[in-house]
Amino acid sequence: MFIGHYSVSFALKKAEPETPLWTTLVGVQFVDILFMTFILFGWEKVRFVPGLTETNPYELYFMPYTHSLAATIGWSIFVFFAFKYVILRNKPYEEKTKNRISLGIGLSVFSHYFADLAMHTPDLPIFLDSGPKVGLGLWHYKWLSIFFESALTILGLVLYFRATSPGKDFAGKYGMQIFAVFLIVLAVLTPFLPPPQSIPEFSFEALFGYLLIATLGGWLDTKRIAKKKV
Repeated sequence: MFIGHYSVSFALKKAEPETPLWTTLVGVQFVDILFMTFILFGWEKVRFVPGLTETNPYELYFMPYTHSLAATIGWSIFVFFAFKYVILRNKPYEEKTKNRISLGIGLSVFSHYFADLAMHTPDLPIFLDSGPKVGLGLWHYKWLSIFFESALTILGLVLYFRATSPGKDFAGKYGMQIFAVFLIVLAVLTPFLPPPQSIPEFSFEALFGYLLIATLGGWLDTKRIAKKKV
């Protein structure tokens, strides 16, 4: 799962329109950001096995610190408290709004495991690496994977556009629509792109992609007007 993760970011804007979109765009990929960093130091491990699945050649054989259910819960709680008591501490939001924003960002981190569950081969630990691992394996079916990611993204975008109104300038009126098309194109094209040739290349490409999407999406979100919750 890559682009499909962002569906949760857009949907959470509907749940709490005051949430800055960049926070959940980072949140849904938080454990992958950690993973891409950890593999550079050998703390978690991946190897490339051509033909492993129809969608990608990544054998993710050791990632208990980021992609286990237990770790995901832990990172979600950490992010919730970090936002509630540190990042949003002096922000001009009502306390209940701070709670909703922090909870939404925490849930964006938590969502990563369950989005991955549909796509991954059985490589997602529940507790430790030595225990049971799960994954429904949609990666074995390229076009089904593309459809699933694209459909999730479109659904999230529909909810996002219902939670916001166009701004006054070009970016506010049309920027997010262009960004939406960009994401759908990425969802379709990514399985056809040549795979990286090394772990550093894999890591840096992914980290650059996460940064680009969070930066662009976050900026375009500021050009739109969040609708107040009733």
